[in-house]
Parts: sequence; C-alpha cells; structure tokens
Amino acid sequence: MKELFISCLPGLEPVLGKELTELGYSFTEGFGGLYVPFIDMAQVYRLNLELRTASRVLLPLHSFRCRDKVDLYKGATKVEWERYFEKMPTFAIDPVVHHKNLINSLYCAQVVKDAICDRCNTTFGQRPSVDREAPEVSLHLFIFNEQATISFDTSGLPLHIRGYRLEAGKAPLRESLAAALLLLMGYTGEEYLLDPCCGSGTFLIEAALIASKTAPGLLRGRFGIFSHPEFSNKIWQQVRRDVESKRIGIAEGHIAGIEANPRVVEIAKTAAAKALLNREITIIEGDFRNVEAPFTPNFVIANPPYGVRLPGANDRLLYKELGDFLKRKTLKPARGAIFTGNLELAKCIGLHAKKRHVINNGGIDCRLLEYDLY
Repeated sequence: MKELFISCLPGLEPVLGKELTELGYSFTEGFGGLYVPFIDMAQVYRLNLELRTASRVLLPLHSFRCRDKVDLYKGATKVEWERYFEKMPTFAIDPVVHHKNLINSLYCAQVVKDAICDRCNTTFGQRPSVDREAPEVSLHLFIFNEQATISFDTSGLPLHIRGYRLEAGKAPLRESLAAALLLLMGYTGEEYLLDPCCGSGTFLIEAALIASKTAPGLLRGRFGIFSHPEFSNKIWQQVRRDVESKRIGIAEGHIAGIEANPRVVEIAKTAAAKALLNREITIIEGDFRNVEAPFTPNFVIANPPYGVRLPGANDRLLYKELGDFLKRKTLKPARGAIFTGNLELAKCIGLHAKKRHVINNGGIDCRLLEYDLY
C-alpha cells in the first residue's frame, strides 16, 4: 500500500499528528513530516482541504536506490510518465536532497527533468515544458542518503497559501504556522482572543477559521491534484460539500487585533473580508499601549518584531510593555503567548513562561512562550 507523505515546518509534527488523529488517520513519523497510509483519492482531497498545519500532501510515484546521478536518471525513467503528460502539461520539480555525492539539489531536479522529457519524447515525439512559476503538474523529489522518492505534489501551491492574503505587511507570519501556534496553545474558539500587534491579521483569521470549524482549503481555488489523471471532479465536489457542512457560526466580538500602521490595518481588513470573516474579526488602528480594546481578553497571542540584530532600547521597551499588558489588561484567569526569535528580548517580558515550544521559522530558532495569568 502506498503511503502519503505530509510535510510540515520542523517542530510542527506533533500538532500535525494531532490533526490527523482527529480526522481519523493513523501515521508514522518521517523526516520533515508524517507518513499516512493511502486509502483513496477522496482522502487526498480531504487532507488538502482540512489540514491547517501541513505544507504539502505528497503522493509517491516511485522509490528507488540512488547512489549517483546514473541511478537517479534510471530510477526516474521507471515512472509511467505517459499517464501524467499525455496532454503535455507544464511541470516543475521541487527538490529536497541530503546525499553525500549529490550535493546540488537543482542539478538533481534537472536529471529527473531530463528523464521525464526523454521518456515523453520517446512516447509522444515531443517534450513537456518546465514552468517554475505556475506549473500544471507539480512534482517533488526527495533524496535522503541513498534512497530517492519521486512524488506527485497534490497540493500544488504550499497549503499555507490559503487564498485570503492578497498582500502582507512586513515579515508576515505563515498561515500554517499561525494555526499551529494557536493549536499548540489549545485555542478552541470559546475564548476572547486579542492580538495586540496583529500586523496583517494572520492570527486573527486563523483563529476565526478554527473557531468556525472552517477548513482552510475551502478558501483556495486550485490544488495540484486537479492535474492528476485519476482526479474526479464529482468526488471532489462531494468531499468539498462534506467539509463545508462542518462549518458553524461564531459569535461576534470574540476576536480582535490592534495595529499601529494604517496601511497594514487596511491589509488586515481586506484579508478578513476575503476570508468572509470581517464581521467576526475586529481590527483597531492604534498602539496597544494607549488604545482601548473592544473587550477584556482572556487569551492574548502576539508575534512582535524581533529581527536578527541586537535589540535596542525601543525593542526592549516594546517587550516590557507587552508583558505589562498581559499582567494588567487581561481577564483573569487568562492565558498569553508570545512568539519570538529573540531570547534576549523575551527576558524583557518579565513573566515566567509555563511552556516553551521550539520552532524553526525561516531558519530562525524561535520560541512560543506560554504564560498562565492569574
């Protein structure tokens, strides 16, 4: 039986595993994600629509021993590419390579590309074209030590691209990461949630999606699975309707954010409207230090600026005042969380973290710091 591979950001495997368990699927741990036994294509549709913390859902086509480029080329030619390229769709290959001899991942992708084109040329008398920006068929190459796997990327664009963000503020938080941080905190949607540094509103929108049991994939227009030869639009629509039926209404006035930059406020409001959540989310222009929130929160989460440079006096003051906000402006008992990549600044919060979750965000070693507030 085939196993799907569901990739995620390093450190999010436990959250992804909990999601899979709640959806009724078993899994085993892998490198940068989890393996899930393949059942049928409807399962693939459902996973792409419902998973909040995954990056991609990969359907393996062929696994083989790969000692060098010769093995890689031969292994790639074993796939029945005629099934996927009968109509000559454009394609792209996303490589992830950890191999002592094959150290250039782009070169490895080129070898697989040549194998695909050569086989198609033999069968059809023509070669498909590569389109790295908007490929019709997305493939994934994974090489670890001397084992290679070529997979069909059923997601296409990474799953963190929900479809509601048309533009973003400075250093936006990835949507799947925001959802994972909320789930790590045990957010259920019943709390009064406030983000005092909400930026383009990612925490707010992901919280509203969780609270309303809205599958994040419902906001997207296209997935890679649409180009698979076994794709069934009838079954896709059935699964989509089933997923949509899980949605519930949520009370207004439970989710709010504060943002000082007027331009970013407009970006956040536009994104909330795109997600059809503008009534459920309140976004206030101003500085959390001197503006009144629409309610007294009992759940506060923030991703304040932290950069990669040495923190200055203004940075330290910001973190200190975030700590003061948690202490003085929450409805006790309450919970707070700060996501930061700067441990020096984290000390300025002035609270003892109940838990510290280590997460790599864009190559930066970050912490989700949890606080119990009494």
